[in-house]
Amino acid sequence: MNINRILTNPKSVLAAVAGGFAIGLLAKPVGNALYPIGSIYIAFLSMCLIPILITAIVIGIAGLLKDDNTRPLFKPMVGLYLVGLILPCVIGIGAAVLLAPGSGLGSDAEASIGSLILESPAVARADGGILGFLAQIIPTNPFEALSANQVMSIVFLSVCLGLALGLIEGDSAAPALGFFKSIYDAFMQLFRWAILLLAPGLLLFISGVVAQIDAKVLLALTKFVVIFYVGGVTLMIVYLLFFWIAVRGPIVATLSKLNNPNILAFMTNNPIVALPATLDMLEQDYGVDRRVPDLVIPFGIFANQHGAVFLLSFLTVFLAQIYVIDLGAQDYVVIAIGSIIAGATAVGGGAVLIPTVAPILGSVGIPTSLALVVLATTDNIIGPMRTVLTLQANVTLTVMTARRGLEIPEQPALSTEHHQPQTP
Repeated sequence: MNINRILTNPKSVLAAVAGGFAIGLLAKPVGNALYPIGSIYIAFLSMCLIPILITAIVIGIAGLLKDDNTRPLFKPMVGLYLVGLILPCVIGIGAAVLLAPGSGLGSDAEASIGSLILESPAVARADGGILGFLAQIIPTNPFEALSANQVMSIVFLSVCLGLALGLIEGDSAAPALGFFKSIYDAFMQLFRWAILLLAPGLLLFISGVVAQIDAKVLLALTKFVVIFYVGGVTLMIVYLLFFWIAVRGPIVATLSKLNNPNILAFMTNNPIVALPATLDMLEQDYGVDRRVPDLVIPFGIFANQHGAVFLLSFLTVFLAQIYVIDLGAQDYVVIAIGSIIAGATAVGGGAVLIPTVAPILGSVGIPTSLALVVLATTDNIIGPMRTVLTLQANVTLTVMTARRGLEIPEQPALSTEHHQPQTP
């Protein structure tokens, strides 16, 4: 086994996370010294993710509209896409409201988290309500949105650009799409290189994060993690039910075929790793025309992330409970809209999500510092559930859209070589 495989092996990543926790808890000065180096690594990952996000959305939407095989499915898919994103948001908010992970933590946990709240008290809510929140999403200056890392504005701009390029007739959009594809490939290559250092990077970063917080805070987040999984499992059952309704058949035998890609995504915490197995499964086990998942699934992994929508909505309500902020109906609507827009296209996990969730938190008066602690310390535990929810949501969307390929035109794919079934 070469050094690259060792560094990217899930066991190595898990060992690095455990090592980071150990250093942060038992050798705080060392953890504090390592933190700046780990922050540089996280910053490099963040540098790669925004360009990947923009180009993936533009290429994905334009590709779906340009391809004769998937254009007839675009409208029903968009409808299912938009309606489907409401589901993880509702369950995320519902689980947090009903099970209250931020309440009744016990005296020790409340004292530990209370010290963090004193360091970063609640801030003034953003003005304007729902309409004001929506107005902030539309960038009056696209370049300013890019320079300020305004994720939701960047997503809005990318969607509009993808739609426009996809609807341009003729080949005049081809150079622009080729440019976006080149940028996507370049930053994906940088991201692949960075991922080779994921284990040591996480060890350095987590050791610093943990060194700056009390061990009791980690224990206080146990309830957050447990209820997150309760809500996640509930959401997963709903996805499986909709999947079964779309494909039919004996329920156990039908759903058992999903095990391989879902387990692979869960164990590696990476939906891209499970992509080949997912495409083969949909074609060979469920009879879906390969041309549909070849376009829909890769795009959905970047731009239809139900797991992130669920996390952001759940996290925001949890933090509101921690800060004892009373949320009204308008607040929940803002949280829902923000979680859907930002979460659906969120890139990365843990501390990398802070720019994504910051506008949502600001709309209800919650600072980002405690969110950073929660995400950085729990991501390696809740990340696998977030990943598998995103994968299964896109698998379900694919079968509900294509209905096993019956609506796909009987014409050959644009590149028959690309669409040949992959050998496991």
